[in-house]
Amino acid sequence: MRCPYCRCELDERAEECAGCRLNYPRTLSFMGTLPQIQPGIQDAAAILERREMRKLERRVEKLELRFPQTRLHLVVQNFSAEHPMDLYAFWIFNAGFMADETHKGGENRDLLILLDPVEMKIAMMVGYGLEPWVDQHSLDRILQDADHFLRRSEWLAALMQILEDIDALLVDTAQVVGEALGLRTEYDPGRFDGSY
Repeated sequence: MRCPYCRCELDERAEECAGCRLNYPRTLSFMGTLPQIQPGIQDAAAILERREMRKLERRVEKLELRFPQTRLHLVVQNFSAEHPMDLYAFWIFNAGFMADETHKGGENRDLLILLDPVEMKIAMMVGYGLEPWVDQHSLDRILQDADHFLRRSEWLAALMQILEDIDALLVDTAQVVGEALGLRTEYDPGRFDGSY
């Protein structure tokens, strides 16, 4: 895990960044009013056509059915270049009230993808329940895999690539967690829902 502002490495239990002293209350004090954010998919920049949005929604639904403890949130919006995208993701994830009441703290296995199509920037954040198992390098790699689509403004292709990579990451994570806890986590194609 790293600081969303100065990008210093952080211990997941740290209450603030040792480098820049950023914490949640300080973020709220200087970021201002939170934009109106809804859980799920929000394309405020209107980069996706209706048919593309339906395709994306179906893929997100498939992911959430396969990993029922996880909710994926996507916010496509123009942000000021004044702050790093990771800071916007931290702010929105923690102040946006997207997670269900039962998904707080260590039970929060939600993922947030934040895309600014004007500044051509993207960020991703995971809830506290995934942080011990999903490292920042894996998230960065997922975003890098979609970079060639993003550079060409092929938004749906980029987002679909990200979702495929998240799916693979969650499969690997489920297996690692299962092995650590002594649980059987093999994917069983015979199961009706295909979930883990």
